[in-house]
Amino acid sequence: MQNRPDHPTLLDAVASFLMADVVPKLEADKALQFRVLIAANLATVVAGELRTQPARSSAERSRLQALLATEGTLEDLNRELASALKANAFSPEQRERALEHLIATAKETLEVTNPRFELADEL
Repeated sequence: MQNRPDHPTLLDAVASFLMADVVPKLEADKALQFRVLIAANLATVVAGELRTQPARSSAERSRLQALLATEGTLEDLNRELASALKANAFSPEQRERALEHLIATAKETLEVTNPRFELADEL
């Protein structure tokens, strides 16, 4: 079975084509040029998400399992976390660990979707 090119590689090729071949030809139409730049960026972001999703999901699931002391799918664990936070069912230490988890998850997502976003702890 042919597995190449994979989806991220195809999206990267689309983004490269748009940036190298289409954008330069749109000098006369700045609005369309801007929309093509957005499309190229979206293709790049989705490619990055596809490449990193398994590792990011695994890390998130591991943190949730440690925090909640239970097993389950990522969706179920996130639902349980949301319920516990909503019900104020965590001790102060658990709330701190939950906050650390949420920050780590947000940072991991931002590293893919917006790599230039400032992720320093001291803002």
